[in-house]
Amino acid sequence: MPAQTITLAEAGLLERKHLQQWVIDHPQLIGDGIKVVTFEYGRWASTAGSTADRLDVLGLDRTGRLVVIELKRDRAPDTITMQAINYAAMASRFTLDLLAEVHAAHLGPAVTSQQALAGLVEWAEGLSDETLGLPRIVLMASDFGPTVTNTALYLYEAGIDIRLVRYQLYRTAGGEKVLSVAQLIPVPDAEEFMVRPRSSSGTQAATRAAGERKAAAVQRLVAHHAIADGTPLTIVVPDLVDQDRNAIRAWLDEDPDRVRVRWRNDVNGPVEWTVDGQSYRLIELIRRIIDAATGQPPRAQLWAQNWYRDKDGRTLHQLAEPLP
Repeated sequence: MPAQTITLAEAGLLERKHLQQWVIDHPQLIGDGIKVVTFEYGRWASTAGSTADRLDVLGLDRTGRLVVIELKRDRAPDTITMQAINYAAMASRFTLDLLAEVHAAHLGPAVTSQQALAGLVEWAEGLSDETLGLPRIVLMASDFGPTVTNTALYLYEAGIDIRLVRYQLYRTAGGEKVLSVAQLIPVPDAEEFMVRPRSSSGTQAATRAAGERKAAAVQRLVAHHAIADGTPLTIVVPDLVDQDRNAIRAWLDEDPDRVRVRWRNDVNGPVEWTVDGQSYRLIELIRRIIDAATGQPPRAQLWAQNWYRDKDGRTLHQLAEPLP
C-alpha cells in the first residue's frame, strides 16, 4: 500500500510546536548553508513604539546575509508575501551587535554576546553590517496559490531573493510519518503557477547579481586590496539620502576631522575615524554621525558605501563595482 498524503492538522501536529521545531533542528529543510540565529523574534521597535509581529525563524547564510523564514501549517494565505517583506524590512535594520545579543539569548544564559558573535563570524567569515542589510526570504507551506506564486516570481525577477518551499507529510502503511520538502520557486516549472506568466531575461538575472554584489562591496574591496591601508577617505552626505541632510552637513562642518577617515583592509572595521582613532563598520559610523547630528537614529535604510569618497570623488560602491 503506497504512503498516504496527510496534513499536519490530520496528523495532530502544530505549526510552532512541530513544523517550526523541525526547521530549527534541521535548517537544511529550507536551504543549504543556513544557521538559525533565533526564532519567534518580536523585539521590533519604531518611532510609533513596539509591534506585536513575531518572525517565525531568523537565519544567517554563509555569505553573511540574514534569512527571514515564515512558516505556515497549511496553504499559505495570499498576504504571506507582504508579511514576509515587512519582516525583511525590519530585519534589515539589524546590526552585528544586536544580532549577537539576540543569538546569545537564543543559545542560552551561559553564552555571552561576544561568544555568540564569534560563532556567527566563524559561520560567515565576511559577516558585517553591510551584509545584513539585504535579507533573503524563505516561505514554507504545504501549498501556495497562484496569487502567492505570481507575487513571489515578480519579486524574484525584480532582484529580491525570495524562495517558496513546499512540504508534504505522508503516513506510511506502518503508521510512520514522513516529511518531504521541495523548492517551488525559483525553478523553471514554477511558471505554470503564475496568474500572468512573464518570460525571464538576462537583465533580470543581472539585477539579482547586482543586489548580491552591492551587499559584498566591502568584502570585494578587502579581498582584492583595491584600497591601500591608510588611504584617506572623506565622508560626504549624498544629495538624495532620505535623512536631514542640512543638519548632518552642518554638524560635519563644525570640525574638519569629522569627515576624515582612513581605510583599513578589515571587513569588520574597514574605516578608522580621525575624531577618535577607532575602527568602524561603514554603516556603524554613519549611524553614529546621524545620531550625533540630529539627535535621532537614521529614519530610513542607509547605503553606507555612498557616503565615503576617495580623493577623486569616487564612492566605495564605484570602486568596488568593477571587481569580480
